[in-house]
Amino acid sequence: MPRVNWLAAAGTFLGTLAVYPLAISGLGRIGLRRVERSDLPRSHMAKIGTPTAGGALFVIALLVTWAIVARDPAGGLVAGGAALGCGAGLVDDVAKVRRGEGVRFRPKLLLLAACAALLTLGVFATSATTQTIPGLGPRDLGLLGLALAGFAILATANAANLTDGVDGLAAGCGIPGLAACAALAMVEHRSQLAVTCACLAAALLAFLFFNRPRARVFMGDAGSLAVGLALAVSAIEVGALVLLPILALVFVAEAGSVIVQLTHVKLTHGRRLFRASPIHHHFEEGGMSEWGIDLRFWAISALAAALGAYWAVAAGLPGGAH
Repeated sequence: MPRVNWLAAAGTFLGTLAVYPLAISGLGRIGLRRVERSDLPRSHMAKIGTPTAGGALFVIALLVTWAIVARDPAGGLVAGGAALGCGAGLVDDVAKVRRGEGVRFRPKLLLLAACAALLTLGVFATSATTQTIPGLGPRDLGLLGLALAGFAILATANAANLTDGVDGLAAGCGIPGLAACAALAMVEHRSQLAVTCACLAAALLAFLFFNRPRARVFMGDAGSLAVGLALAVSAIEVGALVLLPILALVFVAEAGSVIVQLTHVKLTHGRRLFRASPIHHHFEEGGMSEWGIDLRFWAISALAAALGAYWAVAAGLPGGAH
């Protein structure tokens, strides 16, 4: 990656780090604070009143950096995905503050599906239907690739949203996947896309300074949906759609735990498999601290992202690098 791109990532990190204290104060003043909800674990009641929707700032940082440094279509699609997720998430965050509950499941799903559809059109426009298939190498998946891309974008957004339930968890698990996508873009000699992915990872790292236990600000749906959409689009643009479940392993596990729990409850007429779901709440109910959950899940995310990136390079990237 050219030196200017490294400087852009460093500048994004430092700038975001410097602005967050002001943003946290501003979110509190306009009333965007976590409110009491019936679905909150008992251990989280002390967090009521903490400013939320803090993810909007790292999305703004990404958009500014892309507009100044990158300005490429692929990176623009990543930034656009983050912006769409942020907008959809803000609607939900504001609803939670005003009514004590977010947007209902179906309208929220339809909104996210519309975002996924727009981003899928962007995937087509950027000719990103060629994806790496382990064992087969790059293959143009055509319409099947677009269908898989739409599903992956929607699923990853929801999975990232479910992961955002412990201080620092979603941000810390999103960084390795984005860093892996930046590395793959570098291998493909796509420096502009690489800097976009790296700058989002850098902005998330700055956010993590204020979101680690005990958090001074939450990313809210504005942040979690932005991370999910941006990560999915990043993986698709570097040709790693098939390996996205590895690059986003913790997100996948969190969503999978909810599906397994609901299925088990239905089949056994009310018996739970986990103490609570998503899976991080299972460990939390078992007495594990938020730091304990974070460190374990971050390590899993980092190892999985490294494995996914290695596998993608070994299988052959659409950019022609091996």
